[in-house]
Amino acid sequence: MHPEIVHICGFTLYAYGLALALAMAAGVWLSARRAARFGFAPDDVFDAAMPVVLSGLLGAKLLFLATSWREYAANPWAILASIRGGFVYYGSFIGGAAGAIAWLRWKKYPILPFGDVVAPGLALGQAIGRIGCFFNGCCYGGPVSWGVIFPSLGDGIARHPVQLYESAGTLLLALGLTRLAPQGKGGRVLGLYLVGYGVLRFLLEILRADDRGPVLPLGLSVSQALSLAGILIGSFLFLRGAGPAKGGNS
Repeated sequence: MHPEIVHICGFTLYAYGLALALAMAAGVWLSARRAARFGFAPDDVFDAAMPVVLSGLLGAKLLFLATSWREYAANPWAILASIRGGFVYYGSFIGGAAGAIAWLRWKKYPILPFGDVVAPGLALGQAIGRIGCFFNGCCYGGPVSWGVIFPSLGDGIARHPVQLYESAGTLLLALGLTRLAPQGKGGRVLGLYLVGYGVLRFLLEILRADDRGPVLPLGLSVSQALSLAGILIGSFLFLRGAGPAKGGNS
């Protein structure tokens, strides 16, 4: 893999950081293009981007630290070395959702329709971001004869390129979600995103072989447990949103 793309005058451009920046930009771009269909202005998406991105990054880091607390309890100074990496997507989603809800309430905008606006952009951003994980050599899968060898592991074992599986899956999810028109009460597109990504992530976690934190009851990883929660919440939002609207968006 190639975690470092180029070195210029002491500056290093990292593949993961570049992919993360491109993922955010692509997600905001797609969301802005969709905004008018759901009763928002493109500028609303751009205005929301900063609080959502910052709270999302904070949430991603906090969940990573929570799932790796044993390592950092023994060596708290190692937290400083993890600033450039160590993010968990579900933490990003939860943190970003909290930031978005706070911003929407401040602006007195409807919450669920805005979730419908940004859901495909989330999936598109994940598709790009996981390519960064692939080049970084993290989030790898278990051994398989026809897989990819990650030099950073130093074991010469071919493994499932789970990062690319998720990239392809979330790209298809993004394409599918963009076809949905605004209907009902709002929340249908967001609900389908949570269900679709939840199923995808739950299955891909079975193939993962990297350290993903503590094992929960029934042998579930933290991300699998959150995937199940997302599937339940997403199903509720979709069924609720399929009903007739009451006085417009809600």
